[in-house]
Amino acid sequence: MMRTILFFGLIAWVSVHAAPAMNVYTINTADQSAYHAWARASGPAMGESVNASLVGICKPITGAYNDDDLYAYMFTDTLADALAALPGNDVMKAEVAKLEISRKVMAREVLSLVKTQSAVTLKVGQTDAIWNTLAHVPNVDAYVKAVTAMEKAFHKNGFNDVGIQIFVGHSGGVSGMVMSGVIAKTPARLGEAFDSLGESWAKGPYKAVVAKRKVARGLSAMCETVYVK
Repeated sequence: MMRTILFFGLIAWVSVHAAPAMNVYTINTADQSAYHAWARASGPAMGESVNASLVGICKPITGAYNDDDLYAYMFTDTLADALAALPGNDVMKAEVAKLEISRKVMAREVLSLVKTQSAVTLKVGQTDAIWNTLAHVPNVDAYVKAVTAMEKAFHKNGFNDVGIQIFVGHSGGVSGMVMSGVIAKTPARLGEAFDSLGESWAKGPYKAVVAKRKVARGLSAMCETVYVK
């Protein structure tokens, strides 16, 4: 479902370019505070049980389909680990059994990470702001090259604390689509980076990015890391 990602198909492309992967679970619950508390307590055990490299949870700010939606996610080193984790295991089932609030899993999605970022180091207990743009992209390699150039322009002009990562989708409404995620410490910092796109140094790189995609939807969120391997 498209609502899941906003926050990757191109299976043949990914098979040639092996990359880390991510599972995203769209959770709808009115008791988001309790779900966050549970994720902090149970995320590490679940992450370790599936060989995850990172586990986190995002609360949408703009662009969500439902106000009560949350996005729980797990990064893995391979797509094989990501797919193996989706059915769950005994550890995951035991941890989920501890969650005593009403909630509904709206969707489960699998993504491949084809461009990483290093501007923001993710740490347990840390929250970061993201802006995800889901788009139709005819040429993934060219798009990755253009986004990388945009990121370098940011870093050369005072925004070395802003990173951009790229995913491609394998399931649901985002199959065959590409999502770019801009990450910074705060929503305000994201806004400052976007404000700078009108500057002379940014116009060329940004124009190249825009020319290579047709945007379907955007979403912003605050994401908390609950486990790092």
